[in-house]
Amino acid sequence: MVDTDAFHSDVIAYPAIVVISRDKPGATRIAFRPAIDARELQTLAGAMVAPELGETRAVGEVARVAYGSEPWMLEAPEQLALVRRLEAEYPTLEEAHCRVGIGVATGADQVFIGPYENLDVEPDRKLPLVMTRDIATGAVKWRGLGVINPFSVNGGLVSLGAYPMLAAYLERHGAAIKARHVSKRNPGSWYRTIDRIYPELASLPKLLIPDIKGHAHIVYEPGKFYPHHNLYFLTSGSWDLRALQAVLLSDVARLFISLYSTKMRGGYFRFQAQYLRRIRVPRWPSVTAKLRAKLVCAAESRDEAACNAAAAELYQLTPTERAVLAASTSFADAA
Repeated sequence: MVDTDAFHSDVIAYPAIVVISRDKPGATRIAFRPAIDARELQTLAGAMVAPELGETRAVGEVARVAYGSEPWMLEAPEQLALVRRLEAEYPTLEEAHCRVGIGVATGADQVFIGPYENLDVEPDRKLPLVMTRDIATGAVKWRGLGVINPFSVNGGLVSLGAYPMLAAYLERHGAAIKARHVSKRNPGSWYRTIDRIYPELASLPKLLIPDIKGHAHIVYEPGKFYPHHNLYFLTSGSWDLRALQAVLLSDVARLFISLYSTKMRGGYFRFQAQYLRRIRVPRWPSVTAKLRAKLVCAAESRDEAACNAAAAELYQLTPTERAVLAASTSFADAA
């Protein structure tokens, strides 16, 4: 019930009431944001259960809402048809050799994260950290924070005996670290962060994406920082990340996110890994040199119209599909 006043107080996420019955499969009837009024809802209920849909514009029908193991899609048929077409013709991001991940969760940010220069540990035990506030402008403006890395290159924890500065620092904050669930569950590994840290990730060029946003906020990071857990990241062994940034800034990517993501109050979406992985892109070798240049130029200028134009060419959108995409964006902005 998106944008529906279902509670006596404001909420962040909207409720959904699902009634499951063993009925004959058929089209699903939907209504977008009806007025919460007794008379209006009585009329709506009648239209929902009527044998024929009739002339009412308040109720629409969508076919194949339940599509195998896919999430249920309650959107306009034209939008759903466009997404299904792209899903049938193009690989997912990860099938196109792009990796989607999330930054590090420590379980005790007040201990493991601090001003980089002031973290009193050995130099190879800390990494510069990028957080959501660092990318608010659309580019990385590092605030100088770092994260302590207790892991060795082989994936295990480093020996504290080999790192006396790290050992002393962790012991000073031992009570806070050991109070975490992850420490209680693994007393022998009490000083680990919740997530393992892969230091090589810091040096990889990547795209950074905050979790909750109304519009796609995709920031290029050339390979200097490790991401915090409120940032998702994309790396690629194939795609030019600047070109991929243009695709992700386009309305095509937003359509995928808007269809699959949980929608929050105020029109915000969750740009989480499971939704980002739904996005389809052509394989990089199939993209012409001319189109590659268009995509990179659009991303570097952060020109939304240029990103959309290049994406329309990339996906070979028809004039009708472009109109559907524009309508879907207008609806999402209004919702």
